[in-house]
Amino acid sequence: MGACGPGRVGIRLSPVSPINDAGLDSDPEGTYRHVVESLNPLHLAYVHVIEGVTQGAARCPLGTTFKCCAGNSTVVHCQQRYDLALARDARRRQQADLIAFGRLYIANPDLVERFRSGASLNVPDRATFFGGGAVGYTDYPCIF
Repeated sequence: MGACGPGRVGIRLSPVSPINDAGLDSDPEGTYRHVVESLNPLHLAYVHVIEGVTQGAARCPLGTTFKCCAGNSTVVHCQQRYDLALARDARRRQQADLIAFGRLYIANPDLVERFRSGASLNVPDRATFFGGGAVGYTDYPCIF
């Protein structure tokens, strides 16, 4: 942190994703609240929270936990099931400062315009993720 200074480093957390077969934390809210509060003195630029199981459909049960305890850090939520309505609802309920769309953005390089116009969305093809080539990253059609 000393090399970059306050407000220039962020952290990404996955409170309900099992890593390397480690299993789930028995108290993710308590554990991750403690983690985020302990990091507050570092004045992080952002706290990026994956709201579900990375390759699954579970939704993070922690609600506004991170927004409430992240101090002045920007809170970014990401969940593979976010669409425009869910993102707006999360913002309306002040669960996050920003919403990240990840896979949906990969499949829709013109996502902002599609949201703005109400156009249909391309469906991400998970079979092409992390393939190392253009397929699945730069070959989705744009309509705008």
